[in-house]
Amino acid sequence: MPLTRVPSATHHEARGITLFDQFPQTATRQVVQVNDVELGYSVIDPTVDKVGTALLVAGYTSSYDTFNCILTPLAERGYRVIGLSQRGQPHSSGPDDENAYTLDQLGRDILTLLDTLNIGEPVHLLGHSFGGVVAAEAALADPSRFASVTFWNSGPRAMAEGQVAYDALRRGGPRELWLLDCERAGIDPDGDLNVIEQYYHDRLMGTNPSQLVAGAAILRDQTDRTAELAATGLRFLVSHGAHDDAWPIEWQRTMAEQLQADYVVLAHAGHSAHGDRPNLTADVLAGFWSDGGDATS
Repeated sequence: MPLTRVPSATHHEARGITLFDQFPQTATRQVVQVNDVELGYSVIDPTVDKVGTALLVAGYTSSYDTFNCILTPLAERGYRVIGLSQRGQPHSSGPDDENAYTLDQLGRDILTLLDTLNIGEPVHLLGHSFGGVVAAEAALADPSRFASVTFWNSGPRAMAEGQVAYDALRRGGPRELWLLDCERAGIDPDGDLNVIEQYYHDRLMGTNPSQLVAGAAILRDQTDRTAELAATGLRFLVSHGAHDDAWPIEWQRTMAEQLQADYVVLAHAGHSAHGDRPNLTADVLAGFWSDGGDATS
C-alpha cells in the first residue's frame, strides 16, 4: 500500500489551516480520568499489521494537536499512536494550583495513563520540547514501561527561556507571555490576528495559568539527568530540526553521545521538526522504533 504524503503543518498554515483542523478523520479524540484530572488524548490505530504503540507527549504551551500531522504516516507504518495533552493543557483539565504540576506528578500522569488505558506492552515514548523533560521523568520512574524513549527537539538541562517565561508570567500572566511571543514574531498584539495567529493565541490562553507558571519553573530549574537515563539501559533517540532554536544544538548532540543514542538532525526544520517535515519524521521514528524489535499485543 502506498504511503500517504502528508503536507507539512507549515504548508497547511500558509493556507489558513490550523493544527486543530489537521486532525485526521481516522483518528479520535478521547478524555480519560487520570489521578486528579481528565487527560485529553488523540489516538489512531494502525492501518496495517500492528508493530507497536507510541505515546507522544506535547511540549510547553502546546497540546496533542501538534502531532496531528504525523498520526496518519505513523499509522500507515504499523503504529498505534497516542498524542497526549498534559494536565492543564488544551483538551485536558488541571487544578488552579501550581503545586499540582510538579515534574514528579507529570511523570506519574504518564504511567497512570498507561495503566488506565490497559496498555501492558512497553510503549515507545516521545517527548517534544518540554514534553521531553516529562518523558525523562516517567522513564526514570519505571523504565520497564517503555520500549524506547525519544527526545524530540528537547535538551538535557535548564535554558534561559524558562526564566524568561517565568518572569513574564509573574509580571502579567498569560497575556504577558503572549506579548513576548508577538514581539519575537513581529506580530502586532493589538491588531487583527489572522486565523493561525488567533489559534496560537487561543491555545496559550486555553492553558491553565498555573500549568504555565509551573512548567516555566521546571524548565528554569531543569537538571541534567543524562547519566541516570543512560543507566536504565533503554534505547534512546535524540532528534531535532537543523534550525532548532530552543535548547542549544550542541547540548542535544552531547546528550545523544552520552546516552549512546541514535542521533538524527532533520534538515529544513525548526523546533517543531515534525510539523516542518512530517513524512521524514515518520520515517525516522518508525525506523528507530523497528530497529529494536517492537512489542505487539
